[in-house]
Amino acid sequence: MRTASLLVALAVAASQGCAPPADRAPDPDALALKGTIPIEPLPKVSFTLTDTRGRPYDFRAETDGHITLLFFGYTYCPDVCPVHMATLASAMEELDPEVRSDIRVVFVSVDPDRDTPERLHKWLSSFDSSFVGLRGTVQQVSDALAFYRYPPPEKSGEEEGYTVGHPAFIYAFTPDNRGRALYGVETTRAMWVHDLNLMAHHDWKAAAAAPADDDTARALATAGDVRILDAYLPRPAAGDVTAVYLILRNDGDAPDTLVAVASDVAARGSLHEMRMEDGQMTMAPLAGGVVVPAGATVELKPGGLHGMLEGLNRELEPGTTVNVVLRFARGGVLAVPARVVRYEDIVR
Repeated sequence: MRTASLLVALAVAASQGCAPPADRAPDPDALALKGTIPIEPLPKVSFTLTDTRGRPYDFRAETDGHITLLFFGYTYCPDVCPVHMATLASAMEELDPEVRSDIRVVFVSVDPDRDTPERLHKWLSSFDSSFVGLRGTVQQVSDALAFYRYPPPEKSGEEEGYTVGHPAFIYAFTPDNRGRALYGVETTRAMWVHDLNLMAHHDWKAAAAAPADDDTARALATAGDVRILDAYLPRPAAGDVTAVYLILRNDGDAPDTLVAVASDVAARGSLHEMRMEDGQMTMAPLAGGVVVPAGATVELKPGGLHGMLEGLNRELEPGTTVNVVLRFARGGVLAVPARVVRYEDIVR
């Protein structure tokens, strides 16, 4: 536990020390946002649902060129959904009118059976009358969720008082129509005000004219010459153990080694490899870590190299992220946001 805590503390300190000054005009992929930076900016896709007035609403076309905040939730949600909307509405009141007018907040209901157009409109208007509410069939909503790597909504509980599983994050798209940050329910009003102002005052026309480096943009984080291109872990089927899967790319001239994994959601972290021995699959610890050769890409994936977190101290919900701390022999210590997925969603 002490080792995991030390790794987490070192990673937080390193990330705070490397943040660019707020008054600098950074590259759009390096904006000093306080939200969780996704594995790679996702495109603002086109899906069409129905707004509370009964009109078709093409998400991509209607929000093109605007700061756009997309959230999947439902009005009977007792906690996450109203907290998100209330915090965001409060932050909007602190923004200058020209900034506020350029923001589109889109709320997609994952509970179309109970969220009638009238109820959805009244509920959203209680926070901010500019918030847009959208509805569709369960399949249409599931398809929209799939665009952003989220599982379909899941009902649980009593027939009339059921709850619906949904992503806990608001996805923020900048005016270049790229999803650049995720915001959890712990996001404060001050964090929203900071990030929305930062997005609003960036020169997006200049960013659009600059040549894009898609491969570099994919990096979730970097440790020395090693880029972390992906990080995810499955919700445990049972118990308090899960695996950690990564894609690591070494752009340097010398090898580096991933020597440890840890997280503040687990008591212990370790590295392992699945091996076939005498016709049986066994799991062996990697005392020497995972070597990432110069110029090579190494994938920690199901059935092979992988990290492991044991002694989980909270539930892991698909659609959220958790901080996983990685320690490299040469590149040092850093924390990366790993997305939580279902086992059935692991398709490589």
